[in-house]
Amino acid sequence: MASNMEVVSVEPGKVRVQFKVEEEHLNGHGTLHGGYTSFLTDLISTLALMTTGNGNPGVSTDLSVAYMRSAKLNEIITIDADTLKTGKLLTFSTVDFRNEAGKLIAQGKHTKFVGGGASS
Repeated sequence: MASNMEVVSVEPGKVRVQFKVEEEHLNGHGTLHGGYTSFLTDLISTLALMTTGNGNPGVSTDLSVAYMRSAKLNEIITIDADTLKTGKLLTFSTVDFRNEAGKLIAQGKHTKFVGGGASS
């Protein structure tokens, strides 16, 4: 689902990727599908988390995306994921989606549980 992603840069807690909006990423209105944006929020924020040395991708406890602008077929989108805080139990990340003009098109927020074993 993310085969056309290109990793632009990686540093501890941060990842930047780019991709071209293709036909399979579109909704019925011909713009970038919100579900795909949510999927990428999860995926890219997890990649950023894995650069912190934690070694645990965790599980999502909260994920939200605010949509500000549409993206159309063939647009190049830059995604910046930033791990804001990593604690013993939870991590908090933001994911910014920008178009070629640098305008924010969507912003994701992702919280993950990374603590020890679960109890029943």
